[in-house]
Amino acid sequence: MNFDTGHLVIGPITHGVVRCAVSVHQALASIGEQHPLARLDNPDADIPTDVQQCGLVHMHVTDRLFGRTPAAAAHALRTTVRRLGRPISITLHDIPQPSDGAAMLARVEFYRQAASCAVGIAVSSGHEATLLAEHVDADLKPAIVPLMIERYPVARPAPIAERTVGVLGFLYPGKGHIETLEALRDLPPAVGFVALGAPSPGHEDLARELHAAAASSGRPCEVTGFLVDAELRARASQVTVPVAYHRHMSASGSINSWIAVRRKPLVPRTPYTEELDARSPGMVQLHDNDERALRTAIAHAVENPSSTWLDASTVPSPSPSDVALAYAELLRTWSR
Repeated sequence: MNFDTGHLVIGPITHGVVRCAVSVHQALASIGEQHPLARLDNPDADIPTDVQQCGLVHMHVTDRLFGRTPAAAAHALRTTVRRLGRPISITLHDIPQPSDGAAMLARVEFYRQAASCAVGIAVSSGHEATLLAEHVDADLKPAIVPLMIERYPVARPAPIAERTVGVLGFLYPGKGHIETLEALRDLPPAVGFVALGAPSPGHEDLARELHAAAASSGRPCEVTGFLVDAELRARASQVTVPVAYHRHMSASGSINSWIAVRRKPLVPRTPYTEELDARSPGMVQLHDNDERALRTAIAHAVENPSSTWLDASTVPSPSPSDVALAYAELLRTWSR
């Protein structure tokens, strides 16, 4: 059976971009769009025949899924496209920006090459589209399909005496774990810190750094390690204060994971979070983008934990079906 569109997903299922790609495919299936999906652990793996026979193949792309360096990733991506022998469309994630430091130029070249391989391009926020124009190619006009926000029937737990402040997602530099822990310094040592996730490969030292910083002030600290979806939702509902102090976010699945379990996370005011707040008002608690404002926001939320919960009737946007409908239209357009 021939399909107009197939999906090729490369990388480990624990990676946020891979999980996003699989979620998009599942959402498409839920509205009746039956597309074959192939998920490969690495770009060298065999590509199933049903995907190779599609008229268009869609991929979710970030350099870190294709190689240890941007140059190696670009080579692997070009090789994958040649092996497919089909037109591809792509959703670009983790768009290069100045905070990449010395790696930025090499990452920009990867994204330029990725864009040149595609007949259609999507990104997950208007902020990402701006970064793409400013740093990669001003002539690119990507479609914007925001990350879906799912909803889970999570019951609000009974109040407990122990207060915790939590950050959700993989540990890596710039995610805001250390800054959030340091922002607790004016609070009683009994207020604990929780990192819901595991260190990204190569950043295991961050867990040790968190434990050492907490121990110096006698503060409880837990790094949970990787959590499967049900565990993550349960633990996210138990944290007293959810925080997403990501230093360089252009789109954020972590924020959406908090919202999905009715939490209203504290987030810095940035182009992306203001975009999210405009699209789906009241889902987050915005504060100024500095550590003094973060300390104030956390202290207030620790004293007023009810402020970190969304009403059960709240409907965030976009839903999985909203995202699926947007992708279905784009994929039909790109496959013509």
